Amino acid sequence: MFKLYSKGCEYAIRALTEAGVAEGVERFQASEVCRRAGLPEPFTRKVFQALAQAGFLEAARGPGGGYVLTRSPRKISLLDFIRAVDGEETFGQCVMGLPRCGSRRPCPLHNVWAEAKEQLLAQLRDTSLQDVIETAAEQRLNHSSSRRARGAKGVKGLRRVQSGVRRVKE
Repeated sequence: MFKLYSKGCEYAIRALTEAGVAEGVERFQASEVCRRAGLPEPFTRKVFQALAQAGFLEAARGPGGGYVLTRSPRKISLLDFIRAVDGEETFGQCVMGLPRCGSRRPCPLHNVWAEAKEQLLAQLRDTSLQDVIETAAEQRLNHSSSRRARGAKGVKGLRRVQSGVRRVKE
């Protein structure tokens, strides 16, 4: 089965969208981010270590500790981020999982995947971590706004039903 990226990469993206790095937060706590995002902290910390080794994060020492992005999320492409977590050969594997697939011995999907992969890589190269963070923030905002609107309608509807029940009883 083809996956765009690993579970570790998924956790890293979810954690950084939760960290608020787009809002100019200089450092973030792994424990707090994992709690808010519902991520397993020990595994996510290992992914953060990989990102630190790749030069994307720096461990902050001192009171409070935490992590700091080493450069602006606008300057980190999603492609570079995925490769930092999953390795340079992430997109070099056969989409069918065959060990000997290549231009000399292509699998049945090789040419289709090669064309689709180029488009995918271009899109990931053109999408910054900041883009993902901003999209996540907009989605959270829209989700909480629609929840509040549904909640308000629900309360009004409940009041109408309750007053209607009283009238029937009276």
